[in-house]
Amino acid sequence: MFKPKQDKVRKIDRPEEFQINTVIAEGISIEGDLIGTESLRIDGKLQGNVRMDKGVIIGESAYVDGDISCETLIVYGRVTGDVKCHTLILKSVGKLYGNVAISQFAVDMGGQLVGAVAVAEVREPMLLESKAN
Repeated sequence: MFKPKQDKVRKIDRPEEFQINTVIAEGISIEGDLIGTESLRIDGKLQGNVRMDKGVIIGESAYVDGDISCETLIVYGRVTGDVKCHTLILKSVGKLYGNVAISQFAVDMGGQLVGAVAVAEVREPMLLESKAN
């Protein structure tokens, strides 16, 4: 008759399903660091570091030249810089040139990762220090 209370935090079966709060569209170029508490999708060009508390998606047309720190990173485009995150998903068209510190990752056939990989066992946020400081 009574159902047990559902946990309010919904487990995401597919990381691509997390809600995007901000989009940097194709054709937009930004120079500078992006820091936030929500999630972000980049389809344009960014020269600077990204530090988000939740997820970041790098779209197929995107190019990021800078370090990225977030909970979940999904790369369809190109990233040149170091990455620290809990989950890294490198798609078949994705290219990542830099060192990564992660807890778990997946690379689709064709995805390119050039750099050192450090896998951590702890599930604590691994945030990069901002180079602007």
